Amino acid sequence: MSEELSRLSDLEQLTGQAVESVLVDRGWAGERRNPAKEWATTWSRDDASAWIQGDGPSVEVEFTLWYREVEEEWPDPDTYMDELYDTAVAELPRVVSQLESGTLGARLETSDEDLTGGADFIQNKAWRISGKVLLAGVKHDDTETPVQLVVVLREYSTGDAAEDEGEWL
Repeated sequence: MSEELSRLSDLEQLTGQAVESVLVDRGWAGERRNPAKEWATTWSRDDASAWIQGDGPSVEVEFTLWYREVEEEWPDPDTYMDELYDTAVAELPRVVSQLESGTLGARLETSDEDLTGGADFIQNKAWRISGKVLLAGVKHDDTETPVQLVVVLREYSTGDAAEDEGEWL
């Protein structure tokens, strides 16, 4: 995924077609989920998934590296959720280390800004890169979705800063 992120961060603008081109070139398999879009929105390769989100002209790319479904039948849902959070958060430093030591490492700029774009992460680490935001984080959007470890690349905008309730690494 490091090569994809490097190529995507070099794009002048993250458009759906440009992102699709990079993913196809890197061997990702696309599915056309939304007939209103000119590009496939859902992608997979090996054990990872990618999502192109937004209507454009700029889009966001979210790579899901790890997810676990929330089991409603679990005897103690609160303990189960805590275990899922702990497991995902324990994986986050490995992903952050790979990003910081990989091909993007020298280009990543740490910022004191909240770069979450208003998204609620359990824990995250974010950087600015070539006019974009790169974020690695653990999220759980609501009770119907899995706990996920994601890497997100999106355009940087000064209006995106929002208060983050998650912890920073």
